[in-house]
Amino acid sequence: MGRMAGKDSWLTSGPEILGASGPGGLTIDKLVAATGLSTGSFYHHFAGMSGYRTALLDHFAEVHTTRYLREIAAADLSARQRLESLIDRVLDDDSPARIEPAIRAWAVDDPQAATVQERIDTARLDILRNLLEANGYAPEDARQTGLVVYLLVLGAASVLPTVAPAELRVPAGRILR
Repeated sequence: MGRMAGKDSWLTSGPEILGASGPGGLTIDKLVAATGLSTGSFYHHFAGMSGYRTALLDHFAEVHTTRYLREIAAADLSARQRLESLIDRVLDDDSPARIEPAIRAWAVDDPQAATVQERIDTARLDILRNLLEANGYAPEDARQTGLVVYLLVLGAASVLPTVAPAELRVPAGRILR
C-alpha cells in the first residue's frame, strides 16, 4: 500500500470509529483493527494519537468544507450557479450526516476539536452569506437565510433516523426561493 493510501486509510477510518464509539473509543488498537495496517504504519504517518487527532480534524475540514469552497471558487459560474453547485455538492454527499454529529460530540470536551469546529462553522456560514449576497440578498437577510439553510442541514444529521441529504433539496429550495 502506498504512502498516501496508508495515511488516507487511517484518516477515513477515524470518523467511522468516532461515530460508532465516540471520542473515547478512538484508539490506536481500534484504528489498527479497522484499517488492517500496522502500529508501525500509524507511527510512520502520525506523531502519536495527538498528531493523529490533529490530522483527522484537518482532514475533516478539508473533505467536508475547504474542498467545496475551493471547487466553487474555481468554477466559472454565475452567482446563482455557485449557490446551487454548493447546495448540490453538500446534498450529494451523505457521509457528513454520519460524521458531523461525531465531530460535534468530540468538540464538546476537546478544545482542539472545538476550535476546528468553530472554524468550519464560520467558514460555512460565511460562504453561504457571501453567495446569498451575490444573489441579491440584503446583508442581514443573507446572514439569516444562510443560518436557516445551515441549521436545516445540521439538524437533519441529528435526528434519528437521519434524514438523507437528498431529502433536504425541497426544503432548502423553499428557503432559497
